[in-house]
Amino acid sequence: MLVSKKVGDKIRQLRVINGLSQDNLADEIGMSPGNYGKIERGEIDVSSSHLIKIAKALKVNVSDFFEEKKTNLKENKVDYGYATKEELSELAQAINILNKEIAKLKEEITKTPQKVKKKYTKKNK
Repeated sequence: MLVSKKVGDKIRQLRVINGLSQDNLADEIGMSPGNYGKIERGEIDVSSSHLIKIAKALKVNVSDFFEEKKTNLKENKVDYGYATKEELSELAQAINILNKEIAKLKEEITKTPQKVKKKYTKKNK
């Protein structure tokens, strides 16, 4: 395994722990998402200036990229966690369904007093 691949893996682990997407981090360090992805995959060597920018963005020391111990994603996961694209998509769909149901309920609530009023006035005539 190349040193750049090991560094790329570590950067990816720390990025995931911080709940950032590749696009977010690439934008934050002023790099194209494509080139940033190559860093994580170990396809290109990382310059020291980019390592410093990445470390600052991830709020870690540059030396953390070279540690031998594995970072345990679950152990360092933020209390509220992070979601995959699929989970976010499912959540967005559920929210849309709920919004539609809320709109139906609001419509029903506004109609209900009119229905009651009509029934009441018909019974009293």
